[in-house]
Amino acid sequence: MVAEVGQKAPDFTLPSGQGDISLSRYAGKQTVLLAFYPGDFTPVCTNEMQCFADDWSKFRELGAEILGISTDPIEKHIEFSRKLGLQFPLLSDRNQEVSKMYGVAGLFGSKRAYFIIDIQGIIRYKHVEFLPVFKREDSELLTVLRTLKTA
Repeated sequence: MVAEVGQKAPDFTLPSGQGDISLSRYAGKQTVLLAFYPGDFTPVCTNEMQCFADDWSKFRELGAEILGISTDPIEKHIEFSRKLGLQFPLLSDRNQEVSKMYGVAGLFGSKRAYFIIDIQGIIRYKHVEFLPVFKREDSELLTVLRTLKTA
């Protein structure tokens, strides 16, 4: 089954450079942006993660945590995160288990996709990019988060 808007977000635990992280740890505490991406150090992914880093305070002001997810190994995530100065964790979905749960497993890794999960654990926004060379603008994601905060 593919994760859809209005459904409870499938829970998972994945390793990161900050230890194992479970989606359920945010339930009742804060909104989560799951940002699936194809791979560390690729041009569009680097741009995407740098944009998240640049707008980090805006996401935090709206009570959101960003969790970046790709199939790259932890060591590569640590290096990528350090290079970009990321303040949010990058999770390693090596076997595409979580990517499959969310319907974003691709041939060579995760598709670029975004899920915003509210404080109750319900998926409120979903966008899967048709081509990995495109990404959502932070302004679009921040608008969704603002809407959830005022709802």
